[in-house]
Amino acid sequence: MNILDIETEAPADGDKLENIFERQRELMVKYHIIEKNNGLLLHNGVLPLDLHDRLSQASIRELIRRTVEELFEASHCLKNSPWKVSHVLTDENHFYEELADAFHFFIELCATVGLDAEQLYRLYFKKSEVNLFRQESKY
Repeated sequence: MNILDIETEAPADGDKLENIFERQRELMVKYHIIEKNNGLLLHNGVLPLDLHDRLSQASIRELIRRTVEELFEASHCLKNSPWKVSHVLTDENHFYEELADAFHFFIELCATVGLDAEQLYRLYFKKSEVNLFRQESKY
């Protein structure tokens, strides 16, 4: 099953980023049960994880690895290289699905370390201000 098999639309009401965080929290509960039953859950499920704890850090690293892995899978959907003569069309649905997978893991990572939608939103805009300053100051 993939995104082409789904006809359900995203919620139209509410804050979009908060809706994403809420859905991811729902998925996390189910996946954590599966990982625990498989002996793969590295923490006790109490969130947010302690950033200073070794097992928590191992769990956080695993979420980072999963996020990067999905981005890497998205990059493999891009078949055109500067040295290739023939042009290959990109499977856009597959590419977008891999980006969505990476986003799922990124949101889970944020929730796991205690960032909510509002905090992520504020951090994003603070960092974008730093980037604008750096561009304008030729940093």
